[in-house]
Amino acid sequence: MADSTMSDADKIRMKRLAKLGGNSTSSPSTPNGEASTPTPAQPDASTAAASSAKPETSSTNGQNPFSQLSMNNEQEQEKKAAPQIKVPPRPASPAKRERDGSERPRSRTAERPAENIETWQDRNLRQILRATLKPEEVRDAHGHQLLFLASTRQDLVDASAPLQLNIEVLEGAITEAAGQAPDDKPFEYLLQCFKRVSRTIRGSRYSGPEDPKHAILKETRRLCMSYCIFAVTMPEMFGENVPTSNGLVDHLLADPDCETGIDTDFLTEASSRFEEDETIKEAIVGAAEELSKQLAQMTMLHDTNNYIRGFRNLLRFPKIVDAVTQSSMWMPESIEPQDIETKTLLGPFFRLSPMQLEVAQSYFSSPKTRDRGFIANAQNAVRMTLRTHQAELFQMADTIVRSGPAQRERILNWFALCVNKNHKKRAMRVDYKTVSSDGFMVNITTVLDQLCEPFMDARFSKIDRIDVNYLRRNPRVDISDETKINADQKQADEFYANKADGTSNFISEIFFLTVAAHHYGTEAAQTRTATMQKSAKRMEKDLEQFEADRAKYANDPRYAQRFEEALTKMKKQIDDSWSTIHATHGALLDDLTQARSMQFMRYVIVWLLRLGSHQDLPKEQLRLPLPEEQPDVFRFLPEYFLEDITDNFKFITGNIPHILTPQQCEEIVQVCITFLRNSEYVKNPGVKSGLVTILFYGVQQFHNRPKGVLGDLLLGSEFANKHLLHALMKFYIEAESTGSHTQFFDKFNIRFEIFQVIKCIWSNTRYRENLAKEARVNTDFFVQFVNMLVNDVTFVLDESLSAFVKIHDLTKEVENPTFMASLNDEEKKEKTELLDDFKGRAKSYMQLTRETMEMLILFSESLADSFTMPEIVTRLADMLDYNLDSMVGPKSTSLIVQNPKEYGFNPTALLADILSVYCNLSGKDNFIHAIARDQRSYKPSNFARATEIMERKSYKSPQELHTWAQLGMAVAEAKAAEEEEEQDLGEVPDEFMDPLVYDLMKDPVILPASKAVMDRSTIRSHLLSDPTDPFNRAPLKIEDVISDVELKGRIEAWKAERKAAKAAERAGGGEKMDTSEG
Repeated sequence: MADSTMSDADKIRMKRLAKLGGNSTSSPSTPNGEASTPTPAQPDASTAAASSAKPETSSTNGQNPFSQLSMNNEQEQEKKAAPQIKVPPRPASPAKRERDGSERPRSRTAERPAENIETWQDRNLRQILRATLKPEEVRDAHGHQLLFLASTRQDLVDASAPLQLNIEVLEGAITEAAGQAPDDKPFEYLLQCFKRVSRTIRGSRYSGPEDPKHAILKETRRLCMSYCIFAVTMPEMFGENVPTSNGLVDHLLADPDCETGIDTDFLTEASSRFEEDETIKEAIVGAAEELSKQLAQMTMLHDTNNYIRGFRNLLRFPKIVDAVTQSSMWMPESIEPQDIETKTLLGPFFRLSPMQLEVAQSYFSSPKTRDRGFIANAQNAVRMTLRTHQAELFQMADTIVRSGPAQRERILNWFALCVNKNHKKRAMRVDYKTVSSDGFMVNITTVLDQLCEPFMDARFSKIDRIDVNYLRRNPRVDISDETKINADQKQADEFYANKADGTSNFISEIFFLTVAAHHYGTEAAQTRTATMQKSAKRMEKDLEQFEADRAKYANDPRYAQRFEEALTKMKKQIDDSWSTIHATHGALLDDLTQARSMQFMRYVIVWLLRLGSHQDLPKEQLRLPLPEEQPDVFRFLPEYFLEDITDNFKFITGNIPHILTPQQCEEIVQVCITFLRNSEYVKNPGVKSGLVTILFYGVQQFHNRPKGVLGDLLLGSEFANKHLLHALMKFYIEAESTGSHTQFFDKFNIRFEIFQVIKCIWSNTRYRENLAKEARVNTDFFVQFVNMLVNDVTFVLDESLSAFVKIHDLTKEVENPTFMASLNDEEKKEKTELLDDFKGRAKSYMQLTRETMEMLILFSESLADSFTMPEIVTRLADMLDYNLDSMVGPKSTSLIVQNPKEYGFNPTALLADILSVYCNLSGKDNFIHAIARDQRSYKPSNFARATEIMERKSYKSPQELHTWAQLGMAVAEAKAAEEEEEQDLGEVPDEFMDPLVYDLMKDPVILPASKAVMDRSTIRSHLLSDPTDPFNRAPLKIEDVISDVELKGRIEAWKAERKAAKAAERAGGGEKMDTSEG
């Protein structure tokens, strides 16, 4: 038959035409003139033989021979007797295509003739290489440009082999094709070949495991990969245009799913060859290094997603991770802190942050002109952008950690490098050009927080895995120059010189690294932001003063230009500062990031409390006080363990308290109370003041919670009811001396915050009941607290009222035209500045005055006995009398100032507070006699004047006024009795007089060092504020003084004798007239 003489290709072609079922006037062998259709190849010997054997009708009828077959079929169907239902054919669906655009073969119901292996091999290799052995073929059926392999064709002709591609000539064909790759990009071409052969392997059907097609495709893929590597490592073998950069980089940056992107198949094949070919590893590591170097020049304003995606694709393969982490760029030796984020492999990825100045300027342009809504929206955008980026960074780090032990060790070393090199970030004065950026360190901290999440469960089940001896086992974290919680450097060096046995687990490694990262990362950024805010406000004031001098330079163009340039520079500095501040706040106020941070800090809190208390927390209830002997592992910890907790929760309670959970609040309260109650466990007063600040922020009203996030807990917690008030009072006393150069002002800030917490809890009567019980047991402690409180009230009242007197006098001078005219410009400016200074001082001290007076009222009501102890009562009475005289006496007119509300000054309310203290102590005889003995300020007329003001202003109830009147009468009676006794005793011998206050001693004692004799109440009062002998400054405690029983007996005998003599004189009719000669 004619059909048997046709070639396989013709048979296939004819069958396709038959399926079309239409007439065609063109023969299948007719050349197609269109450029897009390949020109038929010249027939070879087998093809010619097949053509000559075709019947004449097939070439002379000019009709499609299959149309005749179709007609015959129709005639046969018509002969059938039974009618048949004709079902119209289903419309052909669009052809499915491969990623490269080539059409996928349709499934056909009709059987196609089997294709021999040589033809299949040729067809697939030509499709993979997009090459041809026929010069007339320019494009394939899909319009893709074909590469003509002239040398390969000639080799086949020379070998008298069929013009078909096969495995034997494939290597030469690949080399030839790559040499004429489009755009002189051999690697790109070879990568595309590799991806096409990979798709062919996945899409082909095989008859079984021994099917030769599979072996052919696998070998093709192997050769494509080999030559891809050659194109990267030896590009000169494909031509003279040798690229200067790593050929993999651009393709790592491309989408892996596109034709030119490096995909998983490529990296899988490449990594599998690392052992046999070191150049593959070098090429991939070099590409990773080049990605990092290019990214180091970018910010978040650039398109950096491709770099992150490309690097993450590399990290999917453990062998590549192992190679990359051994790169010379992973941890260069002797690298400077500021270079870590640009010259290490991971640095540029962690460097990306909205805190970078260029990015901050973009998000917050012209910040001084923006409203709050704009700033808030921009900060939300910053948070979303950074959150997405930090998620990518965590995936990178987590992949490295999980890829193997060696890789995990290397990334831990890199994190340790970032932390250890940046100790200067917490220095008093930081040169930010010599340390890593805040954005970089915040990203480090956030990623480490997430790496800790797997072991931080709610039950603290793995907390015992945190090794207390980690720091004594050559740790990655360098703490050698860190201040310790409660030890000096010498003691710490000796402790850590004694090394512990064993090895540290991953949980301990990551825990200690994360604590350190918080100190140098998030907490350092918070500190810098606060500093920048102060600096920006100071620059704004400087700018105002600078602009005020514009007129001086207006008439000289040379200086006017320089003035404007300097002015522009100052404005830009201010704008840059505020842009950075807003961007940093936006990043730090991320609820999700801070929630992770708090979760980690919960573990730090519980771990520290376990160390300090020797209790199995949280399974047990915490018991206070802590053991008297402090555990060494706690004492020698870096101070930042506690400092991180205080800084972290100060920031959260002060800015985003709503994210705190009840359980976290309970743990915060526990750690604050514990280390304030046992303040001897912590050396640094600044850290302890931070604990007070957390409580202070925690009781501030926000939204619909008038007592803040901690107020209700402080009121209802059994632990707080038992220990909080004592803890606050203890630190109130300690705050007298913080050791800093600003300690005088620090103590008032600390005590102000303590007052706010006490006011919040005072409504709970249990606090007052516990306080009264403890006051009876721990008398000395409460006397010391009362003494400090009285000292504060005395000081702030004196400063406030003195400031008002100065304001009154200076205002009169400034408003007097005659007086001001007599002054020169400098003197006028000095007067004005002095007035402004006193106004500022009055405003500050008046706020403190209100708070301290409120505390004095609360405590004098509950602890009247403590306020009327002999060592306290005299000073308290003298202070009250002095201020009462200032408020209602002749000097009260000097307190009249303009607009007193500007300073928060309400004279009547202040007077009412003073009277409240008087009334709270009115039932104590010691207090009444102390007032009566005040010869400087006590005046009965002041009592009457105060009554008149209170009645007129209606500031006191009738009962309170009655108590006030009764006190006035009792003091008057005591005054009369005191004067009578003084007259009875007459002149007191010097040896019976106290050398400090020059008053008759009642309980004389001998000071052991100086041997001086003074009254017990006097030395007790002195020791409350100065623990030394007043005569030689030797250390002294009240327990060390020696009662002078003999002198006390003589004083009592002398007093009895004088009183008896006076009584006898009165009984005998009075004193005898002195009739002796003058």
